[in-house]
Formats: sequence, C-alpha cells, structure tokens
Amino acid sequence: MLEAKCPQCGQKAHVDDEMENVKCGHCGYSAKYEEYLELMKGKAVMMADDFQMNWNKNPF
Repeated sequence: MLEAKCPQCGQKAHVDDEMENVKCGHCGYSAKYEEYLELMKGKAVMMADDFQMNWNKNPF
C-alpha cells in the first residue's frame, strides 16, 4: 500500500491499491486521489510563493 502525507494532520495517509482513494487513519481525512493531488499541488504552490516572497525580502 502506498503512503502519502495527510494534508490535514501531516501523518501518514494510505492510498488504496487502485490509486482511487486517500485515507488517514489518524484524523479520518478521506478523499479521491485526484482531489488529494489538487489539494497538495495547491499547498506546494503556496509554499513556493511564500519562499519566493521571503527570498525577495532578504536573499542572504
């Protein structure tokens, strides 16, 4: 079983063998795999934007 990072609690979530669902046994998060990917993609873009904004303020 594939593991993924839960977007709600940060613990390990599990992706089913069919790559259709993501579920976290710790907090109960559950979503379709495509929805999970979109959510995590959005978080990655936000992190990159925050990094760039902070870098522009103080590069060293």
